Amino acid sequence: MSHPTAHTATTTTFTDPPAPSVWPSIGFTDVDAGVRFLDALGFVVTVLYRSEDGVVEHAEARWPDGGGVMFGTRDKPGAWGALGPQGAYVVAAEPATVDGAWGRVRDLPGVEVTEPPHDTEYGSHQFAVRDADGNLWSIGTYRGQ
Repeated sequence: MSHPTAHTATTTTFTDPPAPSVWPSIGFTDVDAGVRFLDALGFVVTVLYRSEDGVVEHAEARWPDGGGVMFGTRDKPGAWGALGPQGAYVVAAEPATVDGAWGRVRDLPGVEVTEPPHDTEYGSHQFAVRDADGNLWSIGTYRGQ
């Protein structure tokens, strides 16, 4: 019987973090409401492809401080349509970006506040909400190590 190998955590410090290349994928049952939610957070939708029956097969929204999310219609055929609620942490360059997003998103229909804006012990100014589809969104100034 083989035993799993233990992994030792290592820390790597980036002096100049690379450009974001990991894009979370989010499913929305009502993509139009999802677009309004993303817009309120401060994302900019750059592409949205709908099939003839209105299903959003692929869409992208860019975050002005770098990176973005890909999204589409939940419950469409295929593995990507089977996505359940996801979670995404979005890095904001400035605390004012966090506060601006908070002001626009907190009262949207279906939004559940899980953490109002606050400062963490590790130096982030952030908040967290769930959208109408149960996706967890946290926006903060912590850039990671």
